[in-house]
Amino acid sequence: MKQTLSLLLLLGLLATCTSESDTPAEMELTIRLTGNPQCIYLKSHENRQETPDSQSCIEFAFDQDNRMLILKHINAAFNCCPESLWCTVAFRNDTILIQEFEKQQGCKCNCLYDLDLEVEGIEPGEYYLRIIEPYLGTQKPLIGEMNIQTSKIGNFCVWRTIYPWGDN
Repeated sequence: MKQTLSLLLLLGLLATCTSESDTPAEMELTIRLTGNPQCIYLKSHENRQETPDSQSCIEFAFDQDNRMLILKHINAAFNCCPESLWCTVAFRNDTILIQEFEKQQGCKCNCLYDLDLEVEGIEPGEYYLRIIEPYLGTQKPLIGEMNIQTSKIGNFCVWRTIYPWGDN
């Protein structure tokens, strides 16, 4: 009985605690992949950015008026000939999770792509952004901190060492 009472008191205390964070408890987010991503090896080298193919990077910009986070995932890995690419988005605790997918592997090779994404429904605040990449394997995940309340633009990268990243 004493243990039950202690447990109930503890649960009551936990239920009444509030967070001091500026991060909203819930956000209804939607994501859209814009443009028509193509394998970067098929693009002209003149139009290619300075990011080496041994990095996977995120560039972000926050449009506060439209509550939109504009993202570019540089060197995202997918099959060379996917039927289609798409992403999902979720918000958990202080983290925006974006998972990338491909439909139908049409070739026996992989390739790097630059993805342009728009996430709507974002409130200003401090967040972690985590990209769940399909060909990541055991490499370090692409996770970065964003304080889009004070910095409207930024970027972060991780090094990659397995195919299709690297000196191709």
